[in-house]
Amino acid sequence: MSRNILAIEDDRDALANLCDILELDGHRVTGAGTLGEAIAGHNWSDFAVILLDRRLPDGTADSILPRIQAVAPRAAVIVITGHADLDGTITALRSGAADYLLKPINPDLLRAAIARVLKMQDMEERALQAERLAAIGQMISVLTHESGNALTRSQVLLATLAEAVQDRPEAVEVIGHLQSAQADLHRLYEEVRNYAAPINLDRMAWDLATIWRQAWANVLATPGRQSDAVLLEKTAGVDLRCEVDNFRIDQVFRNLFENALAACPDPARVEIACSDTTFAGCPALRVAVRDNGCGLPADHRARVFNPFFTTKRKGSGLGLAIVKRIVEAHGGDISVEADAGPGAEFILALPRTPPPGD
Repeated sequence: MSRNILAIEDDRDALANLCDILELDGHRVTGAGTLGEAIAGHNWSDFAVILLDRRLPDGTADSILPRIQAVAPRAAVIVITGHADLDGTITALRSGAADYLLKPINPDLLRAAIARVLKMQDMEERALQAERLAAIGQMISVLTHESGNALTRSQVLLATLAEAVQDRPEAVEVIGHLQSAQADLHRLYEEVRNYAAPINLDRMAWDLATIWRQAWANVLATPGRQSDAVLLEKTAGVDLRCEVDNFRIDQVFRNLFENALAACPDPARVEIACSDTTFAGCPALRVAVRDNGCGLPADHRARVFNPFFTTKRKGSGLGLAIVKRIVEAHGGDISVEADAGPGAEFILALPRTPPPGD
């Protein structure tokens, strides 16, 4: 996984070596020779890992760690030193360091340490997200239950009122708007409840083309959809079989197709291209879904998977947030391709089999 890493090391040769190793692994590395240099002009919240030389010209790791934790509380700090003393190791760990490496740096040990802290961060983030979703789920379940009866009663009353004023078209139209608003509110409750609900997967071996073709057919069958929209497939020579939950992956493709058709001029053109790849060290299938719409500006790409973010006049902004949860529950990843040209392009990486431990 590519992450932003800050390396603070006063030995310029050692710093260059660190940067070379990490950039070869695909990480984005920022180098600094002192703490003051590191602080200047950087957004510390961007860094997932900080490599910290124990002795710097403007301080030691023992004194610097609390300052780093104050400005980058979510970053994992790995202390690097040429002094193999037990007291220094214990002090650094007690001060909040995630790990401790000795100079000269062994590239394999460095990679292992970074992989270890990133995995721990991911586990902590998933646990925190699960707690948040559980709280949201409990709250929205109560809200949906308590409001359901009231919404049902009001819909019955509005229907009765509509019958009573059938001879007044303007009043009937207003009542119709009220009924539509209530239906939107009920749908929002259900979408939030579904988003917060735990995702339990029933995995089986599926040909993904079977799933996305059915999803495409279902989306086109929705009233008001473009009848001449075209789905193009570029999958020649690629094995499309993965162990997935059919219902959940159908949700993924339906959301992507619905967004694409909403953004595309008539006739809409959606293209799916597949290739072999690896993700988290496991064989995976890369699926690119691209449309011929207006595309996504940079600020939208950065927020598109955030809950409740939407550019639609009507919509909860939960569709792509749910898509991301489903893909990650399968041990995969979804992202938006930057500067993809005409249209928007979403890239999925789906492991062919469940990751170890799932």
